[in-house]
Amino acid sequence: MKYIKKLTLVIGILLATSATAESAITPEDLPPWLQPKLLVHIAAMEMDDKQNDEFREALKECLTGLQQVVQREIRKGGVNIPKRIERGIKRQYSKLDKRMKDTLKEPQIEYWTSYLEGLKIVMREQASKR
Repeated sequence: MKYIKKLTLVIGILLATSATAESAITPEDLPPWLQPKLLVHIAAMEMDDKQNDEFREALKECLTGLQQVVQREIRKGGVNIPKRIERGIKRQYSKLDKRMKDTLKEPQIEYWTSYLEGLKIVMREQASKR
C-alpha cells in the first residue's frame, strides 16, 4: 500500500507540473532519474519522509554537480577533458552514494545500490544521445 501511495504521489506531481498534462505521459516524457525501471527501486526502498527528503536533496545536488563538472572541464580546456569529466562524474556519484548509505537502513541498501547503478546507466545513455 505504501508503494502505491508513493508512486501515485510521484505520478500526480508529474501530471500537475507537466505542460502536456492532458496527453498520456510516456516513459520518454519522464526525466532519466524517474524512469519506471528506476521507480521500482525507489518504491522498494520504502523510505520514510525524512529519507525521501534527503534522497531528493542528494539527487538534486548530484545532478547539478554532474552538469557543473562537464561545464567546468570544458571551460578549462586543455588535455584529457573526457578523462577529467569521467573522474568528476565518479566523484559526484560517490558523494551521492555515501550520503544515501548514511541515511538508509541496512535492508534498503540493496535497493539503493540497484537504483544507483540503473541511474548511472540511464544518465550515460542520455548523455550519449546529445
